[in-house]
Amino acid sequence: MTLPPEHHRLKKRELSLHELLADGIVHALALLAGVIAFPILLFHALQTAGIGTFAALAVYAAGFFLMWGFSLAYNMTPPSALKWLLRRFDHSMIYVMIAGTYTAVIPHLDGTWPWVLGAVVWTGAALGILVKVVLPGRYDRLAILAYILLGWVGVIAIGPVTAALPSVSLWLLVAGGLTYVAGVGFYVWEHLRFQNAIWHGFVAVAAGMHFAAVAVALT
Repeated sequence: MTLPPEHHRLKKRELSLHELLADGIVHALALLAGVIAFPILLFHALQTAGIGTFAALAVYAAGFFLMWGFSLAYNMTPPSALKWLLRRFDHSMIYVMIAGTYTAVIPHLDGTWPWVLGAVVWTGAALGILVKVVLPGRYDRLAILAYILLGWVGVIAIGPVTAALPSVSLWLLVAGGLTYVAGVGFYVWEHLRFQNAIWHGFVAVAAGMHFAAVAVALT
């Protein structure tokens, strides 16, 4: 189980020990923050919100830990068949994290919008995962665009979302999305030293902003 022989990832320079260490630290800090923050958020939801909101936040938490967990496993594993298997899960879990973040916001919406937005983001995530699993190593550059488009698909419900969320939450969601997009520049800048750690740092900051947005909306 390997990447296609011509795949650009096989031509990418190997990271130095210091770069791997820095990347591992970023992942560890993100996971540690999640271990501390999510139980508090879920406990608060259990005390103040309905079971539907709690379930939505549980899905959100699962997406967070799946994404960072598989990312850590993939990025720390030396080149091997196992690494390329983990790569499928790593890239797939990004879709789960994006859809999970939307799921955390959906309970605040009224009418049919929770169902519409939920169907759109989870269908998009399922299609993205299908491509990653069935066609590993194919369309990787296109997948970057797919992640961004899925992340911003919420603009179709900008009216209901604006009406339902506190302005602080709304701006934190936008800031997180922009931070993620800005980080993509470092993701593709493969010759930059510590590029992987910097990219994952942007992802961690964006995830933190989105967590703050969800937490503010819950209060």
